[in-house]
Amino acid sequence: MKHEKVCNWLEGNISMLWCPGIPGAGKTRLMSIVVDTLEHKLASKNALCTYIYCNYGRRNEQTPVALLSSLLLQVLRHSKSGTVPSEISSLYNSHKKLGTRPTWKELFDIFTKMTLEYETTFIVIDALDEYSESENDALWFLSTISSVGSNVKIMCSSRFSTTFDAYFNSIEKVEISARDEDIELFLDSEIARLPTLSSLSKHLRAEPDLRRHIIVSITGECQGMFLLAKLHLESLLPKINRKAVRLALASLPGTLNDTYSDALKRIRDQPAEMAELAELVLLWVICARQNLTVMQLQHMYAMQELVEDMALEDDDLPDGDVLTAACGGLITVDKESQAINVIHYTAQQYFEISLAPKLMTARISLTKVSLAYLVLPNFSTGFCTSDTAMAQRLREYPFIEYAAKHWGSEMNLIDAGELLPDLERLWSNPVAVEMTSQVWSLSNARYPNWSQEFPRNCPALVLAAVYDLPAILRQMIANGHDIEGRGSDEETALIRAATFGQVANVRTLLELGAEVDAQDYMNETALHRAARKGNEEIIRVLIGEGAGVNNKASSNWTALMLAVSCESLNAVRILVEAGAELMSETEWGDTALTMALRSGKENIAVFLADHGAVLPRGLAGRRAFTIACQRGLQHVAQRLTLDYEAVAGRPLQRQSSRLMGGLPQIVRELPQEESTASGTETEPSDEVSLGELMEQYNIKTGFDQRYKITQKIGNGHSATVHLCTDRVTGMVFAVKVLEGVTPGNPLRAKDFKGIGGEIQLLRELQKHYHPNLVRMIDAFANLEGNDFRLLLSVALKGELFYTITSRGNLSEGETRHIFTQLLSAIIFLHELGWVHRDIKPENILICDDHLSIQLCDFGLAKKIGAKSASDGLTTTLCGTPTYVAPEIIVETPHRRYGFEVDIWSSGVVLYICLCGFPPFADELNTPENPYNLAQQIKMGRFDYPSPYWDPIGDPALDLIDRMLTVYVPDRISARDCLTHPWMCQTSN
Repeated sequence: MKHEKVCNWLEGNISMLWCPGIPGAGKTRLMSIVVDTLEHKLASKNALCTYIYCNYGRRNEQTPVALLSSLLLQVLRHSKSGTVPSEISSLYNSHKKLGTRPTWKELFDIFTKMTLEYETTFIVIDALDEYSESENDALWFLSTISSVGSNVKIMCSSRFSTTFDAYFNSIEKVEISARDEDIELFLDSEIARLPTLSSLSKHLRAEPDLRRHIIVSITGECQGMFLLAKLHLESLLPKINRKAVRLALASLPGTLNDTYSDALKRIRDQPAEMAELAELVLLWVICARQNLTVMQLQHMYAMQELVEDMALEDDDLPDGDVLTAACGGLITVDKESQAINVIHYTAQQYFEISLAPKLMTARISLTKVSLAYLVLPNFSTGFCTSDTAMAQRLREYPFIEYAAKHWGSEMNLIDAGELLPDLERLWSNPVAVEMTSQVWSLSNARYPNWSQEFPRNCPALVLAAVYDLPAILRQMIANGHDIEGRGSDEETALIRAATFGQVANVRTLLELGAEVDAQDYMNETALHRAARKGNEEIIRVLIGEGAGVNNKASSNWTALMLAVSCESLNAVRILVEAGAELMSETEWGDTALTMALRSGKENIAVFLADHGAVLPRGLAGRRAFTIACQRGLQHVAQRLTLDYEAVAGRPLQRQSSRLMGGLPQIVRELPQEESTASGTETEPSDEVSLGELMEQYNIKTGFDQRYKITQKIGNGHSATVHLCTDRVTGMVFAVKVLEGVTPGNPLRAKDFKGIGGEIQLLRELQKHYHPNLVRMIDAFANLEGNDFRLLLSVALKGELFYTITSRGNLSEGETRHIFTQLLSAIIFLHELGWVHRDIKPENILICDDHLSIQLCDFGLAKKIGAKSASDGLTTTLCGTPTYVAPEIIVETPHRRYGFEVDIWSSGVVLYICLCGFPPFADELNTPENPYNLAQQIKMGRFDYPSPYWDPIGDPALDLIDRMLTVYVPDRISARDCLTHPWMCQTSN
């Protein structure tokens, strides 16, 4: 702790310090001293100490996510706020709902944010070389953790290796080795702790100088390893006289392997019964899938002598000290947890090789003990019905959890044939199967009802499918076990096998006829489970057997989404190539792409985009875009949105209304209908005279005698609008001039084509007044000028179109005020049975400085009845290109649509009001977005590009999304628009 580089690291002047050393040099002990020093030193400072102790025997558990979770937990326990941050709660709730685990990226982002609370965060990583089989994996983890920020300071220990040497070449280093004076102090301390009655203690009391001789001799042979010193001292303990001690000191083994070999020889030199006991215990400790405790070892050994069907009693348990002492110092016992470990990972490696021939027997023995334990009469009462009862069972029978969770773990390494009788005893005992299922389901967490969250009536076949037992499963099915048997969670053996990555089991079950798309109670299939784990091989097997790649589980999750959630690009690729739907949405609007973006999986997001995935409209798509940009993935997010620069950079373009073939940029080769836009969509009969029509619609003559046209204020496809004044009163009106069919010729009945519906509606509005609908004063026929003239109320502030073009866009409050009026007018029209069919900024008039509006121009309006029933729909292909609804331009000779087209057009207007440009445009047709205007509309393909939409809140965007919904039954109604949360907000 006084080393110059260590002091600099403690002061925060060194970002990373590597402490390499040979095995047994005391690296772990020194790392623990560093942690202890930091925890005391930092108690009053704005700094934090976190740590990881890697363990050779737990390599399978030491995943990046598991270790990062451990670090994050340590940070949370020292959080200054004393409460769980909202980010953690939100992440927990989202994954709990789906039964998923947090991804590396999600944990990393939260860990990075949490460490910012501290001036310095120290991370101590012991035994980096024991992290994984792959040293490169260990270095990836270290590199990623070190990238958290400049306030993170890392110290790590490891053994020497060429890979580590190359990586740490430019990083500060302090080599760890046991100096002679350190070893002498250690040995002196160990000797002082020897039991008074031990043989060696007696020898030392008889000859005090022997103590110094032992210390010097052992120190000279330790090669800088505390481990060797400890083992050499252990080898002297059984010596029966001082001469034997001296002889042993003269021939101490010079290497670890020689020392381990010598230790094994000492074990075998014990009396036969003790030697057999020691070897069995040592083999069990080596083979066990998790650290055994002394109590577990006692119960295991007691099972060796127990007669079948006899209950286990306390009198059967051997003395724990006898079991551990027999191993001659090759195992250690933790004082607090009583967990047993091999003395060092190098010892584990040595014994796995030197005792390999006996490991098979040990695994069989361990499995037999586990199976016998599970069917003990002690558990005849069945599963525990309360947490209290389960806690008591675990205390009284400490081996039960290991047995329930690992009874089948060794079977793929041994000949399971001789275990069939033991297996049959378990399978044929429903009470034991149920009890085993409960204990197998236990997690380490303890919360209310922690023991009760397990499926009832779980079949033995499902229980066995967890382990790599294809031959056993085949035999069980042949013996009558139902291949589709299910417990209360509806999980089949196939689903369970896929969940735990047992590909051989999956193949066998499918071969024997298992239903590939069987679903559990959450509607998850085996493919869902395999995708959640990213198991490529099982995914391929299931797809090869016809598994449905687009089956939806709870909340509409698909296998593709689950593959994204586990960050497996290869699994995603397999599913996409098999036909997975890219745009499938969850109940809350998320897609596989939004999930990839939100969790920072750039490679997956790019892959999905390359295969045609786009951001969905709605909150999920917008949220994914925002989070992706915040995480530095702007280049990916921008690629997934349309480039609106060509549209946003020019003024809003004026467009005329079109009828039938007048929509060339919308329709290429659609069937053309011989219809009109009139109220009846039929031409006046040749038998009806112009005079009769004028009388029918109360059309007058003599306009020029009463009114004087002053200036043109508007120009449409087949009409112009002028201001005019009353020659008597001087009052100002607007006059809409509609030319006849054959300009220059006298008006005839056929010239009435196209205006009858508009006049009919305006006459009806004279009877049913609405303040936001333009009012017709009168209608005239100009027999000399070959036109009709509609005298209208005037809006002196002009069209909404001009307001938008002059200002660029409107505020949310202004737009909300306008749309409150517009929607009210639309509802009024619809209740009268009229659909407008041409709502756009040019047809919305601004009446005053308070933005009072009137909807005008009913040239394309049609009466279809008060309800949009199938027999009351309209069919004419008409509208204004940018604003026309997709159902109007659908490529079918049976076009039918109703009031909903006005909602779509209004949605386009709402979009334009808030940003100043339209959502659809031919200018958006690019190589990256190869869709013309018509295709964009029919697909509902548009975005909310940044920065134009950045100031606009999500509620407004949500309303637009609902209005611009292609599927008509899902499109929001005008009345629901008025009650939408955005419309209900208070405007300034």
